[in-house]
Amino acid sequence: MSPNKFNVLDSLVDSVYDKCNQLGLHSSPLTIAITILVALAPFLAVLILAITQKEERLPPPAGCRKLGLQGPSNLSDQFSSKYSQGGDRGPSNPWKVKALFIYPVKSCRGIELEKSDIVSTGLKYDRQFTFAQYVTGLPTLQGKVQSEWTFITQRTFPRMAKVEVEMWVPDPEAPGYSPDGEWVQSEGCVVVRFPFTPDVDLSFEGLKAYGSIVAAKLSGKAEPMVEFRVPFNPLKGRQKMLRYKSEKLKIWKDTPEALNVGTEVPDEVMAKLKYTLGVANPMTLFRIDPAKYREVHKNAPKKEDVGFQTAIGMQDSYPMHIMNLASVHHVSSQLPKGYPPLSALRYRANVFFTGPPAFSEDDWKKARIGAGTYHISCRTTRCKLPNVDPETGIADRNEPSTTMREYRVIDQGSKNACLGMQVTPLDAKEIKVGDEIEVLERGEHYWLKE
Repeated sequence: MSPNKFNVLDSLVDSVYDKCNQLGLHSSPLTIAITILVALAPFLAVLILAITQKEERLPPPAGCRKLGLQGPSNLSDQFSSKYSQGGDRGPSNPWKVKALFIYPVKSCRGIELEKSDIVSTGLKYDRQFTFAQYVTGLPTLQGKVQSEWTFITQRTFPRMAKVEVEMWVPDPEAPGYSPDGEWVQSEGCVVVRFPFTPDVDLSFEGLKAYGSIVAAKLSGKAEPMVEFRVPFNPLKGRQKMLRYKSEKLKIWKDTPEALNVGTEVPDEVMAKLKYTLGVANPMTLFRIDPAKYREVHKNAPKKEDVGFQTAIGMQDSYPMHIMNLASVHHVSSQLPKGYPPLSALRYRANVFFTGPPAFSEDDWKKARIGAGTYHISCRTTRCKLPNVDPETGIADRNEPSTTMREYRVIDQGSKNACLGMQVTPLDAKEIKVGDEIEVLERGEHYWLKE
């Protein structure tokens, strides 16, 4: 035991000894020991609860396995200077996919993959859900008010970065698999986990809550976690039983009809999530209706040219988003002195790649990635969402947005900075880490207002 710990114990014994004398008690070692134990009882109870308490987790969905990269992230070395330069494509400098991510719930934490199927709306499972709040506008001159469900993101609720998401997919080798199982027929499920610190007091429940906080700290988490899950593609019978609603949802200027799946989330769990995020309005969870995907026009390839109309789920504008690590390094190098290096995860791309020089991708129009071809539809105009630290969920007031506005406002007609590219898959079926990239066509990009 260290001298400091001896001093603390000596002080505790002295204070108990003095207290016993004040009360006229015989200050025997036994009396002191009993008094110390009584004084420490609540703390010992908390310690025991913390040691014995396990994190509450729902059982794995029957017949499903958790999707995601096993082992360290492929971006674990993203800050290395070897990714800051780039150069001409060749045997000594292949342009290739460095990391892949999907975001099943918009603006929540992503899931890193080694490979992914490509579907009409981008990477499979990507941005099929979004949280939304019920917003009531100001009265008009005629006294009318309008209320509508509006999607929410880290732009206004940065702690969404702390909301973890798991994707569980059907697997015949998984325990409890049956082709008739509900989770299997629902194409798996999405698990949402978020931090929530419960209230504590000297009641048993209060001590138990405090024990969960200590247990979370001991396991390396800042706060205890709460979770719920929803089917990925719910069956019609479940939709009817739980009374799903098809409702208008506002995503920027788009108002698609989507499935309100909020009845899947227990009221007390949704209340805790609202508290965690700081949402005051009514809140729910929406899933894009697979029969009503949102059509994309603007800079997307024309239907008469490619044979299909570009469509998305809950994405902002296009099916896929790609990002050059060298470009992130360049922006990072321009930040004011004292700022830490930028994590590429701030930009929430699906595909992170290495090899090309910084901003080489600005004039890409068509590319081959692995065996698939992709239409590079436009540059990604940036809002303040990259100001949110993806690890802490804390938003910086200025950076990197201020720095980017100084030299990355490059689209004619737009006042927003650009970084990354928006992409529409043409004939791609799969993408994987290590796939090589070849630019097939270059040209100008222009910002088109919806």
